[in-house]
Parts: sequence; structure tokens; C-alpha cells
Amino acid sequence: MATEREASFPGAGLAPLERVRAMVRFDREQGAELVVGLDEAGRGPWAGPVTAAAVCFPPGFDPTPLPALDDSKKLTPHRREQLAEAIPRFALAVGVGTASPKEIDELDIEKATFLAMRRALLDCGLIPDLALVDGRRDPGLGLPTRCFVRGDSRSAAIAAASIVAKTTRDRHMELLGGEEDRWGFAKHKGYGTLHHQRALAVFGVSEHHRITFKPVARRIHQPPPSDAFLELWTGLIRSEDIDLLEAAIIRARSGGPLLDTQEAWLLARKVEEVSARLAKAPIEATARGVGALFEDMVRRYLTGKGLAILEQNFHTPRGEIDLIARDEATLVFIEVKMRRGNAHGAPAEAVDGRKRRRMLLAALEYLSGFPDSCDCRFDVIALAVDPQGLARLDHFPNAFEATGEDLP
Repeated sequence: MATEREASFPGAGLAPLERVRAMVRFDREQGAELVVGLDEAGRGPWAGPVTAAAVCFPPGFDPTPLPALDDSKKLTPHRREQLAEAIPRFALAVGVGTASPKEIDELDIEKATFLAMRRALLDCGLIPDLALVDGRRDPGLGLPTRCFVRGDSRSAAIAAASIVAKTTRDRHMELLGGEEDRWGFAKHKGYGTLHHQRALAVFGVSEHHRITFKPVARRIHQPPPSDAFLELWTGLIRSEDIDLLEAAIIRARSGGPLLDTQEAWLLARKVEEVSARLAKAPIEATARGVGALFEDMVRRYLTGKGLAILEQNFHTPRGEIDLIARDEATLVFIEVKMRRGNAHGAPAEAVDGRKRRRMLLAALEYLSGFPDSCDCRFDVIALAVDPQGLARLDHFPNAFEATGEDLP
């Protein structure tokens, strides 16, 4: 039996899909045809932008394809990424807006958050009848707005916006630090973790930090790290094999008396990080080598069949195709699948509906560069290696037909 607290939220205590349907009903019960949900991510961190998202589902939206839709904080990173990729396929419109650390410092975090929300709504490209916002305060969107505390647990549109905002910001933070990532942005996403505190104590403040936040402001005039630390740090991040790493570790330990506590702590964490990376390197290198061998096998096979390869690993924001080739007057879009052992099922089993949609979207973008229409087809090439190490290649021309149902 739902508690009084649970009962105040649509779908509390229900199975996942029924819960999401209750959240969709909540949006419909607001009495507007076009409802947009808005939420933000990144109000609390010490670094990086605050990011907002706006999501509008079409009238009559059936949430069956999104049974895991929920408040982003209740989801694993992997599930969030899956949903962030799926939501734009079923939404009428999705928009994202950010406010930079500089704008946060100039305006304050609340005003900057509202600015990000207005930008997200503008990015949607439509004017809804009603905006549903997670929180207590009206962000001043210039249209009818209703605010809900814990709105991401009540409204399907707000929950979707929370997922898009969170995944967009997390991806951005993973890029901020670069390969060296002195402050550990990829790990803590700018939040005030112990790692972040110690990194500020050693490296000081970066251009990505919010200098009006007190823990950051205290480090604005932080002295630079010691020369001994920088030499050891540089040796660690440049280590490309176990021998170099071990030499760097010995030097780090011998240099201990020259380092302060914060520097020694960061070096210890960097040793752990580099050790884990190098431990994976032989496996990854082997996988890359095997992948290159099979790619070469497929190219030679297609060339031998008289096909001319036009593109390899063709990527667009909404889809990708492994190979694009020309077979006389026909353009061929090819998916290359690895199979285990001797299992060679039907080609339809190798390319599911999601992959067909992504191939079709990429193919449409590629075809947009051709002034005249042309014939095309979708092939699948299946590769497998048996226990004796012998490779087998199966080619399935016209493996599937892309239809309007494959479009989001």
C-alpha cells in the first residue's frame, strides 16, 4: 500500500510502464495540448556550466517504448545514456541550453539556471501552450508555466528533460579536463568531492571553475604546485608501458619528502589511474589489431566482388554506417557484424530495429548530397572465427528493407 508521501506522485508503487503512463497522464491532465517539460543539471558543482533541457512529447504520446523513463537521479549512467538516445526519437521537440561559469558568477546560480532554461526552450523550436518546470520558482519563460517540487518524479516531460540535461552536461564535463584532466572533471563532473578539493589545493583554479563559489574562491590565489610534483606528474601521464610507470612510481616515492600531503595524495590517485589504463592496454591493442585485420578482409572481399568502397565508418549525429560502397549503379550501405563461434543466424537477427533506424537516418543524410535519386540497398556482412582460429565471412545482400516504420 502506498504511503501518503508516495501517493502524492503519479504511478508510485506501480510497475515501470504503468508508472510512466501515470506520468504521461499527469502531463495531459494539465489541460494543454502542447506541454513542454524543463529541468536542469549542475546547480551544485564548483565547475562547468549549468545545463537545462526542454522536452515536448506529441499529443497522444504512447510511452510503451520508454518504460524506464524516470527522474535522472534514480537511473544508472548506462540507463540514462540509453534513454537520452531514445527520447529524441519519440519527442516532438528537444532543446538544450547552458549558462557558462562566467555567467553563473555574473548573475548568480539561480538566474543563470533560468537563463539556461530559456535557452533550452528557444532551442526546442516551438512555442508550447504550457511549460512544466521542476522546482519552486518560475524561470520567466514568457508563457504559462507551472512549477512542481520533484517534478521529475511526477511529469514524463520533466523526467525526460532531466535525463537529457544530465547526460548532456556529463558528456561536456568528460571533455573539459582533456587527456591530463588535472582536476578530475571526468570523474566527479565538477562536484565538490575529496578529489576535487585536493586538486584545487594543488593546481588552483581553472577557467572552468565558478569563482564565486566559496570553496573555489578560497583557492584563487593558490600557489602553483612544486617543481618536484610537476616532474613526477608529467612522468606519470606520459607513461605508455609498465616499465615507464614503475620507474615513475619509484621516482614518486623517492620524491615523497619534497611533496606536501595534497600533492602526494594526487600522485597516488594518478598512479592507480594509469596502472588501470595500462593493464587494459594489451587487450585493447589486441582487439584493435583483430579489428583492423577483419576490416581489411571485408575490403578485399568487396573489391574482389567489383564493389567500389566510398566511405568507411560514416557517422552522423543520429546514425552511422560501417561501409558505403557502389555496386555498378547501386549505392550499398553495409553493416559489418562480428559473431561468436559458428552461429550464423538470419541477417535480420544481426540488425535490430534500432540499428536499422540509425542506418536509415545516416543513409538519408548521405543521399542528401546527391542531386538525383539513385538505387540503393542495405547489406549485412557477418564475420566469425571458429575455435581453430579460421575466419568465415557471410555476405547478405538486401538483408533488410528500410521502411517508414524504421524512422523515429
